[in-house]
Amino acid sequence: MSNQRRLLNRPPKTLEERYFSEIRPQLYKRHAAHHQYGVREGTTLAEHLDSACQFMLTVSRIGGVPEDKRPVLLAATAVHDLNKLDLSGQKRNVQTLARNREFLQEQLEKACVLSFVVTENDFELARKLIERHSGHNRTDAAIFLPEDPAIDRWAAMLTGADLFDLGIAESERFRKVQKELTVAFDRPSKLFRVRVSEDRGYITALLLGACEEVLQKYGLTPLAIFPDGELFEGETLPTVDLTTEIAACWQAKIDLVFGNNIEQLVKPLKDGIKISNQAIGHDTETVLTVVEACLEKKKAGFKLDKKFQTTISKWGDEKAGSVAVSSAAGVGLLPIANAEEFAISEGLKAAYLSYRKVKPEITPNQVWDIIARHVGLSDTQRAALEPFDSQFGRPLFAAKAMANSFEGIKEALRESIQMRRRSEQQEQEVELSEEIVAAVARMLNLPVANHFNGIDELNAYIDANPEKRCSLGSTCGDTEKLSAPNMPPGTKVQVFSNRLPGGSSAEPARKAELIASLSYQLMAVGSHFPRVFSPKDKKLAPFYLHISLPKGSCPELLRIWREYLLGLARIGAEDEPIYVDELKLYRDNIIEFKSDKKIGLAVPTRPEFTHTTVIIPVFWANVNASVALFKSLRLALELSLSLEFGFPFTLSGNLEVEISSDIYGRVEGIPAALQTLLGSGQYSRQEAEEILKRLRCIGQLAIAVASIQKADDCLYDLARAAAQPLDLYYVLLRWTLREQDEPNLSVIWSRIRDPLNSLLESLMPNENTLLTKYLKEAAQIAAAANLKGSSFKRTSLAEPFTDFTAAVRSQKPYMDLEFMFASLVQQYHTRLDRIRDHVVGVTKREQIKQYYDILRKLYEEVYQARPEKLLADKDKLEAAYLFFWQEAYQQLPKRKSEDNSDDSVETTTSV
Repeated sequence: MSNQRRLLNRPPKTLEERYFSEIRPQLYKRHAAHHQYGVREGTTLAEHLDSACQFMLTVSRIGGVPEDKRPVLLAATAVHDLNKLDLSGQKRNVQTLARNREFLQEQLEKACVLSFVVTENDFELARKLIERHSGHNRTDAAIFLPEDPAIDRWAAMLTGADLFDLGIAESERFRKVQKELTVAFDRPSKLFRVRVSEDRGYITALLLGACEEVLQKYGLTPLAIFPDGELFEGETLPTVDLTTEIAACWQAKIDLVFGNNIEQLVKPLKDGIKISNQAIGHDTETVLTVVEACLEKKKAGFKLDKKFQTTISKWGDEKAGSVAVSSAAGVGLLPIANAEEFAISEGLKAAYLSYRKVKPEITPNQVWDIIARHVGLSDTQRAALEPFDSQFGRPLFAAKAMANSFEGIKEALRESIQMRRRSEQQEQEVELSEEIVAAVARMLNLPVANHFNGIDELNAYIDANPEKRCSLGSTCGDTEKLSAPNMPPGTKVQVFSNRLPGGSSAEPARKAELIASLSYQLMAVGSHFPRVFSPKDKKLAPFYLHISLPKGSCPELLRIWREYLLGLARIGAEDEPIYVDELKLYRDNIIEFKSDKKIGLAVPTRPEFTHTTVIIPVFWANVNASVALFKSLRLALELSLSLEFGFPFTLSGNLEVEISSDIYGRVEGIPAALQTLLGSGQYSRQEAEEILKRLRCIGQLAIAVASIQKADDCLYDLARAAAQPLDLYYVLLRWTLREQDEPNLSVIWSRIRDPLNSLLESLMPNENTLLTKYLKEAAQIAAAANLKGSSFKRTSLAEPFTDFTAAVRSQKPYMDLEFMFASLVQQYHTRLDRIRDHVVGVTKREQIKQYYDILRKLYEEVYQARPEKLLADKDKLEAAYLFFWQEAYQQLPKRKSEDNSDDSVETTTSV
């Protein structure tokens, strides 16, 4: 937990907030590595204590425990397993440890709950609760002393908290917990578990919200939240089928969301302004106001240019014919020529598209007969429009002749919306409600009668026409075409191809069933998505970050989490996504969110969009898929591993993922080049912390050698180089030279030393290869003996090493290694004698010989004296050597001057 940070930067107000901000982090800091055995195998002591404390927070509130006693109950729960906290090795039992005042006080202090136990009565209450939770009742003289009868109920709460995460069958575990809660609440207690079969984002959150709302009417209270559902508690369980009632509440919640986002449902497209079916169920005048705003935008963007003239010619002379254009001109039907007339033509087109959505379908000619009546076109003019295209041609030539202008268009739109609403209501009475009810039965697993039949769904998929299968998931019902503007930007909706052999090479029509389509549309209207996309960026699909509440979370944690996400959503200016300041993140590991137009997290804007899980689309621009994955995972880990939350997560390119509570973190689609750095893609909590440590080191290295503008490119190079340690040194040196012509390697090394060593320790904790060993020894000899050129420049420092690689390159078959390295010693001794101000004697020769003896071992033992193998790694070896030299040089005692070295003690006698 040492590498984690806090996300909630405000003082806690309630007991629950204080637990999550102060106590819970301490539990994980102390006990995250304390594994349990037996029936609790697979969970750590920290996870068990956390589960018990959250359970106690919820149950003590439901059971009406006085507010001055709830902190004491929480304190006792935080240390209730005293025998597991005892490190003395004496194997003392809980009762003995609980009556050891000094030990109990010490454990309360370490758990940050000592401030809750103030008086002597508080200590006595905590002791009694801890004793009795383990099955020990009053067995000594204390049985004859009077005590508060509520202690038995509170002890039952602690016992239930201890049993809640027991590793046994759920039915048996719930039976044990129900028994304790019956005592704790002094009434019958039943548990009601609700599960969801699939997580489709916001629409699933609304379904669980509807389920919670309905169950509360039956006297059930949320007790705990799981990644795949919720657990309720009540005196009696409902015996009726709740599917229809939940479906009605769910539909109302969906309609309410779309009702407050009509701007998202009226889209000004290239083909015209389209009013989606979700918009017509709400206030007609509000819809018309949005249409008018779209027309004003189109009017402001009108240009009378060559492209516009081409459009007029296309839908006039080319499509309708010159005779039709002349006949239309004879009755006053001339092509539009200014912005005002263009806006009128777009209004006509919007009315036409809206009428065409009426069911049963109205023909194009019938639609124009209705429009002509509203806008004041005569019968002659209506007949003259017949040869023109219904959607594109007629509006261009009818706009100038309109008598009623915008008022007529508004009347036509108003009538079309009313007709669509009536047809939609009739259809809903027959079909829609059945689809919603079927979706509830399919997605929600209630412990009451369930009429869902999986065989029918399988047969529906098998028998479906391939062209009509849902491209966003399973085919559970009738499908309809998807509208790209209703989808989140960059969404991949073609999960598999339904293109038949020999068919069109174009992208097939995208189809989706009702719930799948609604899930994406809810995502589009419920998040702050990027508003500025270049044509290239539109092709980039988002990553979906699925963050789940840990299993057994208390409902209060959901409230805190919702408040935090809403605070993030408010950071986005004008409905823009939020993004973290990269410079502060990479350099200082500080998360500071800001608004951005093109990239970032599209966080949900409503609290009801977050329940057991929350799905956050993450968008990137001008980066490749690997960098986008790398950066998305960094943000995912920063959020998931925060001190207050510690939420499991899944990072995927799909909106739907498999729900699992057994894996803490999962990343789908890790490229092979990044697997050494990012692992298998399935992480425990400790593994996720290790991956975050690596990503932080990579970020610090990138910002140390590259500018923030080029940090992404450097990140990618470093991430790929993590597979081989030598590659890291080479990449760092290459980027240093790219950014600076004459870099100060000493300063660069001081910046990258700590993160680089931490990264290498994480990647290779138990590995010390001969290659690294010999390079470091050679660098230490070179630094101590001052074996370099006449300056501290890169080429001067690497001079003896580059002489070695040059000798290997020029090695002839008749040259044995003894000859080659003896020649190297003699040549470099002569070189130093020539460039130094004093005579270089025997001592220096011996140091040079030691230096090249090390390199000879490297050449023979690592590369088997094969020149081609060593020369293939030449650049990497030189880069690593330079950094090892800097490390060795900085560890030497500070010199008074460059000449004050071991040269001064050498003999100056020459033979």
